[in-house]
Amino acid sequence: MTRFLEACYSAIRAQEKSISHTIKKTEKDNLTFGDRKRVILIGCGDSFAVARYGQWVFLQNGVNANAFAPPDISRVHLDEKDVVIGVTASGRSVATINALQFSRQKGAFTVVLTDDPEGRAAQNVDLVWRTYAGVDSYNISPSSPTTTAMAYILRRVSMECGTSKTGIYRDSVRLETLGKKLIDWAEISGKVISDFVDLGIPLYFVSDGPNHIAAHIGLMKFNEYSLVKAHLAHREEYSHHWNLSLNEGDSVVFVTDSPPTTEDTAYLRVLRETLRMNAYHLYVDNELRLETPLGQAIANSIAFQMAAYHTVIRFNPQKEKWKQPNADAFSIY
Repeated sequence: MTRFLEACYSAIRAQEKSISHTIKKTEKDNLTFGDRKRVILIGCGDSFAVARYGQWVFLQNGVNANAFAPPDISRVHLDEKDVVIGVTASGRSVATINALQFSRQKGAFTVVLTDDPEGRAAQNVDLVWRTYAGVDSYNISPSSPTTTAMAYILRRVSMECGTSKTGIYRDSVRLETLGKKLIDWAEISGKVISDFVDLGIPLYFVSDGPNHIAAHIGLMKFNEYSLVKAHLAHREEYSHHWNLSLNEGDSVVFVTDSPPTTEDTAYLRVLRETLRMNAYHLYVDNELRLETPLGQAIANSIAFQMAAYHTVIRFNPQKEKWKQPNADAFSIY
């Protein structure tokens, strides 16, 4: 195994402590959402997945929210009743920084959710939300920075909008204590998915709701290693359109809330028996006691991080670096 892959694995295992540490450090601040007309979350790459996850957290707590790629913020009417939250683990994403600056000029209240409170993104915003990913570099596959940001949003919003009686808040408390148990479950699940993957065969990720964010992260993790071509679809979209491009023997990971429903079982049967696909059903084990799709999406995201990593270990354990990254090609930092 190369140093590159060791670093990627270490960043995944860091979540044993980083999620708990981040949740414990989350405090209520001077930002309240009750008098705001809308929350807009922005981010690039994995941080865009976090922004989409945040949209679900706010919506399920009764707060109007949208998630956009940073350049789209210029197409949105903003004023002092809006909150714009920019997600950038490293605090250096140029597009996110520019979008935050634009939003502030329009009068919106700006927040950056970052792992680096000294980064450029934190310099000209109204409020900084900090995560504790426990990584030394942001130049490898972003695993711990992604889930710690998701966990921060889950705890911060449920602290204000929920009570100890809500499943969302209880999931944030549960994530404080899962640690190694969570990562071990994710690694076992990830290895099973990895064994199910073949080179040269398309791999589809299908889900809906908050767990579609986990599927989105799965797509990015597999594509980052450049071994398997992955595709993402909403469950209903897949039913109506994507089956036209399928071949027998193509692979699909079907991600659902836990516990699975009879509709989930029927959908899986169609994938396997009617479409004749190699289908795997990912859902969180009851032993983790995560009650809501929002809590479960974090666990499933880690399972996909593990799945992509162990696929590389199977097929290219001597991998030393990424392909020429977009970060250099487009000067995004």
